Amino acid sequence: CNAPSRSIIRYKSSQRNWPTVHPRKKVLQKLKDVLHERNNPTSTVKAFQSSREDVPEPTRRQLYVVAIHQAIPFVGFGIMDNAILILAGEAIDVYLGVTLGISTMCAAAIGNIVSDLCGVLFGTVIEDALLRWSKKIEKITKGRVKLPPMPKLTYEQRKLRSVRWSGQMGCAVGLTIGCVIGMFPLLFFPAEDRSKEKEFEDGAAASRKLIDNQNDQLKKELSQWKEKFKVLEREKNDGLWDKGY
Repeated sequence: CNAPSRSIIRYKSSQRNWPTVHPRKKVLQKLKDVLHERNNPTSTVKAFQSSREDVPEPTRRQLYVVAIHQAIPFVGFGIMDNAILILAGEAIDVYLGVTLGISTMCAAAIGNIVSDLCGVLFGTVIEDALLRWSKKIEKITKGRVKLPPMPKLTYEQRKLRSVRWSGQMGCAVGLTIGCVIGMFPLLFFPAEDRSKEKEFEDGAAASRKLIDNQNDQLKKELSQWKEKFKVLEREKNDGLWDKGY
């Protein structure tokens, strides 16, 4: 009979010693209020605007570093994207264009699909390769050429318009530079294509000249026949045909 009573006493004593307030109650309540303000459309907009105004604006140096970090991967992406687009489009146009009966623009569109798929699949590979190359360049130059570290921005700072705009501008500039560099396959195309184009232009010019000469000859013959018909018409009007018969 004493065993159950002792267990009940122990349970009551341990229950009395349990904490009645969570140690992180204030932090959790603050997080709950923030989530409630964001998800509740009827909450006051002034409080949200005041919280946005309290966020410190990043410096120009930090925005410059953000743009550089966003631009470097897109340089590699632009090189691979444009190079694969040119090579794949040319191959599809030469080998499959006649077989499938597709136009040059359709071949370019298929090449664009191939290049975009390669860019999506090998995007992380490009970023890792550029990171390794930047470290090698830093070692070769003994720290004179060094990629600045990414600035430690808060979540609220990363949501600012200036930070997002600098990141987008970095992506645009990096992609433009990469696409310009990615046009290098055009330098290795054979020069026979240009000679064929020249031959085609020369042949077209010769055919146009021949057609013009034939048209001039036909015009001369037509004018001669018109003169003959005029002479015959004049003889008919003068009654020469009746006298002859």
